[in-house]
Amino acid sequence: MAQTSLQGKVTDENGEPLLFANVVLKKNGNFVTGTETDLDGNYSIGNIDPGTYEVEVSYLGYPTQRITGVVVYNGKANRLDITMSSEGGIVLEEVVVKEYKVPLIEQDNTSTGGTLTSEQIEKLPTRNVNALAATTAGIASSDEGGALNVKGSRSNATNYYLDGVRVFGRMVPQTEIDQLQVITGGIEAQYGDVTGGIISITTKGPSSRFTGGVEVETSEFLDPYGYNLINGNVSGPLLKNKNGESVLGFRLAGQLLKQRDDDPPAIPVYRVKDEVLQEMEANPITILGGGAAPIGEQYTNEHVNALDYKPYEDRQTVDLTFKLDARLSKA
Repeated sequence: MAQTSLQGKVTDENGEPLLFANVVLKKNGNFVTGTETDLDGNYSIGNIDPGTYEVEVSYLGYPTQRITGVVVYNGKANRLDITMSSEGGIVLEEVVVKEYKVPLIEQDNTSTGGTLTSEQIEKLPTRNVNALAATTAGIASSDEGGALNVKGSRSNATNYYLDGVRVFGRMVPQTEIDQLQVITGGIEAQYGDVTGGIISITTKGPSSRFTGGVEVETSEFLDPYGYNLINGNVSGPLLKNKNGESVLGFRLAGQLLKQRDDDPPAIPVYRVKDEVLQEMEANPITILGGGAAPIGEQYTNEHVNALDYKPYEDRQTVDLTFKLDARLSKA
């Protein structure tokens, strides 16, 4: 299987490599792993999960540099080169924070598709995984959140992966997605005999401190379709070592969605009035124009009600996720 890794080179402001500099990878404030540069200033961190990280680099005589928002893509050798600035001498207890910029060109990218980070997903006006994936070129959706067709393939030819495991059925809450990768071509051998596309989801991990959040969304006062959404999450450490670092952490999230009509019609929905329906059931056939005909043929708009939504289309779904993260090396 293709390995997800982060590699690069650490140099000073003159481009000279820095030997044995410490490179630390963190996620949500938790230490993930670390390494040091070699004789040429190169470093490589392998076997890591895709997602968004912080990278800290420290070296004697230089202030510690922290790069935030480093996006690590699934199945790729991601690259991050770092330039340290000495600022004229030994600096203690100072950290230089920089924001990571996603490169315009991925040097090792051999597949087509796209990747959405959690920050990008938050800005999109949808709560459905399929609708998110449909923003990628080459993917068509039959409707908002409907089945996906990748470059003309059948919808059942699209495979879904959650944290590296193939899944079927419903997906996780949208707020729990750390990274959503869509592969439409050049599919790697690790995915097997896929004839369509790949939707790979990486979920968020536990936090180094207790955090939580609740989100409520409703359209009850704006339209007749009854869209109601509530989701929440709580995360934090369950066990810490003597240095206060998380050894065992958890993340629990849930989402409740209720809709009166999840596919609102463009025109009113007509329904026969109750008293008219009773008359039809009692006398389904009438004499019209000298012959027998269904009684419904003589009804007009006066016999029906115009509804703003389709009746009996109520839908309610519940999604729950629970994640444990154990770092036995920190015990």
